[in-house]
Amino acid sequence: MPAPLPPPKRILLIRLSAFGDVVIATGLLQGLKRAYPDAEIDWLVQPEFAPLLQGQPAIADVIVWERRQWGTWWRGLHWLMLWQAISSFSARLRARDYDWVIDAQGLFKSRALARLAGGRMRIGYDSKEPGKHWLHQIVQRFPEAHSQRRFIGDEHAPMLHALAGAGDCIPCLDLAAAAQAAPYLVAAPFTTRPQKHWPEAHWIALLKSLAVDGHRVLILGGPADAGAAARLVVATGGSVIENHAGKTSLLGAAELIAGATAVIGVDTGLTHLGFALQRPTIALFGSTRPYAAARGTDSLVLFRDLACAPCGRHPSCAGRFDCLRQLTPQTVLAALKQLPTPLRGVQVRIAT
Repeated sequence: MPAPLPPPKRILLIRLSAFGDVVIATGLLQGLKRAYPDAEIDWLVQPEFAPLLQGQPAIADVIVWERRQWGTWWRGLHWLMLWQAISSFSARLRARDYDWVIDAQGLFKSRALARLAGGRMRIGYDSKEPGKHWLHQIVQRFPEAHSQRRFIGDEHAPMLHALAGAGDCIPCLDLAAAAQAAPYLVAAPFTTRPQKHWPEAHWIALLKSLAVDGHRVLILGGPADAGAAARLVVATGGSVIENHAGKTSLLGAAELIAGATAVIGVDTGLTHLGFALQRPTIALFGSTRPYAAARGTDSLVLFRDLACAPCGRHPSCAGRFDCLRQLTPQTVLAALKQLPTPLRGVQVRIAT
């Protein structure tokens, strides 16, 4: 194990996107703050995810990179405006006089921003992206399904260990719960790739059973998910199943999760938020398995360990998605019964 580096005074953590990855990277933030409690840690992020991080006790300043604006100037050939923005942004970052600049993403754009920030030491993940020469130290991250990538946040353990010698990366966000009149569960059925979706028929069967038992369920998602969420509500026919997809901001959805009795979801940022907000959570993984288990006894990861899983972006099952199809509604209901919540009384049966 490498010896710990001298304690830093200021750290810049760069994790620009995406939603779930930003949530998981809070484990690295928390690990650094435990190791170096007196250090000021800033976070550089894209604007759509900044509201999640603003006001977090472990973060000194949330710095927003206006990616779309820079892109507009680039495409419009407004070179002077772009150069002025880059120069001003670099000056702002360098004025913080960072001891460490950490690229927790490993893309060309994150490495370029690390270079703009300066810093006495720039450290980042290895990848095939260009810009590696801008880093002083390269860290090998654990690939997906690696034996040491067991819990949520463990993918950043190599970075934390390189910087602090040891420690756990446990994602954590501090958010107030949205005011609600009655207890509720959250369902997060939607994500970016079809091979990460649990079959719609399974969701309908699960939601029907929860509705029959009187459990209020809020379906969360983005604007593009509103139609699919509406289908689930119609198919379940239960007034206690509510469609909130596309009706809340990202922060609003997070606040609803913060107050949930439990969260059930696929490999999506909303599900990762359930873990980071310390809510009882059941994660349904198949073609991807970003982590294998949950810390403690109040959350579960369900995963069918087929020979082809996880397949990532290259499914080999001709669109059957066997790994997720074989996670039956009965399996999820049985998992809900294991959680130390009022859901212990849920019936392990499928409503017809």
